[in-house]
Amino acid sequence: MYSFGFSSTRSAVSHEAAKRNRPGEPGPAHGCFSRDGADAEYDGHYSKQVLDCLSDLAPPIRLATMAFVTARNALRTNTAESIAQLTGGEYFHFHNEKDLKAGLVKMSSDVPNYYVLSFHPTSLTPGLHALHLELKDRPQLELKSRSEYWIDNDTAQ
Repeated sequence: MYSFGFSSTRSAVSHEAAKRNRPGEPGPAHGCFSRDGADAEYDGHYSKQVLDCLSDLAPPIRLATMAFVTARNALRTNTAESIAQLTGGEYFHFHNEKDLKAGLVKMSSDVPNYYVLSFHPTSLTPGLHALHLELKDRPQLELKSRSEYWIDNDTAQ
């Protein structure tokens, strides 16, 4: 399976950074903490509005928010990459249109040039099993495959 992913961290941090240093820009008409006339971004998220107001009053809070967003996102599992690894596919990370296009071109050249192999294990022991494939005497070829497979208890009986 092929998967593509982009970093939402960069856009989230950029969004926070854009809110810094707006000296010529007036605040909300009814005041920073007022629910009346608040940006649509805060609909149903008054705590976010309060944090942004405090960040305008004390800029180091905005920097701490940016650091928190970066750290939180670094701890997340990259699901798209995990799926590609588990299925023997490939993961393409992109930052911009050029990266996405390069990934799509690479994928489009891979798709028509593959073989599907299958097997039936002789031992039906439930659980996770290692799978190893290799190409002999063909160093110019690239092999992509999953590295494990699972047998359920139901299948084993």
